[in-house]
Amino acid sequence: MSLEYCHPAESDVEAVTDVLNRSRRELPLHLDQSVEEVEAQTFKNTDYNPNGFWLALRDSQIIGYGGALIEKSRIEAGFNDGWITIEVIPEYRGKGIEQELMMRALNYLTLKEIGTAQRWCKGTKGWRHNLLLEFGFTAAHYEYVMVWKGETPERYPLPGIIHLQHTLFREATNEEVETFVEVFNDTFKEYYNFSPATVERFIKSREIDRNIWRITFAKDGSRIVGVLKCCESVQYNKENNTKIGWVDILGVIKGYRRKGIGKALLSDGMAWIYDRGMDTIYLDLDAENRNALSLYTSLGFKIDREDTIYREKLE
Repeated sequence: MSLEYCHPAESDVEAVTDVLNRSRRELPLHLDQSVEEVEAQTFKNTDYNPNGFWLALRDSQIIGYGGALIEKSRIEAGFNDGWITIEVIPEYRGKGIEQELMMRALNYLTLKEIGTAQRWCKGTKGWRHNLLLEFGFTAAHYEYVMVWKGETPERYPLPGIIHLQHTLFREATNEEVETFVEVFNDTFKEYYNFSPATVERFIKSREIDRNIWRITFAKDGSRIVGVLKCCESVQYNKENNTKIGWVDILGVIKGYRRKGIGKALLSDGMAWIYDRGMDTIYLDLDAENRNALSLYTSLGFKIDREDTIYREKLE
């Protein structure tokens, strides 16, 4: 098998999208990405450097894609690391392609004087996990994906003078998105491996995401003290004949925690998803966040699977 490796160009986006989707369809709850979504993550992402990524080609056909992404926001936050991506379509795995892509990605990070390589993987087993272990990565952290299935979700009242303000994400103004991101960053800043999200990323998501998202602000008077982002998974449900939704972000600022605001926010979001005809709700969380785990369990969520974050120190 004659193989070639080269850096991607913008004209390769459709082929890259095809490789990513064909490689990832085996994963739980997978939804094929659109070309527009992949383009937003690559050539329209200011952090993306095509010199840090490679295409694996066989007879001019792209059969693999991999590399490393260095995020400016993480570097500025003090994280000297980069994220690894390696995907190979199933029939070409086990032929050394994934190893070659990994070596190139790690060499790129080393040349950029990045101290740590990391990758997030669904589950705890499979070829992606084996590849990382082969190259000396270790499982550094875990996340839970939790699921709720049941009858009408119970609503919990808001404490005191706290009130909620709802906006469909696709209708949110740039100012509302900026405010949401500011509060999100503030509420998550002390959590494991967190680096500030950018307003730009949220605005891009607002423009191209195929789900129906709603953002919620919890307010004490005019002060925003908590946020929630949840959705109906429109495209996934259409393709899989399911009725699922997701809670993506839930955060309450310090000084307002453990007062029932998070529980009220979450139950309100669950009710909105349920009222749209959904019967299953997913969310994920840091496996070491025992307070969040207790909250979600109290509302009927159960652990569905465990995902893994791998890290490797680079010399």
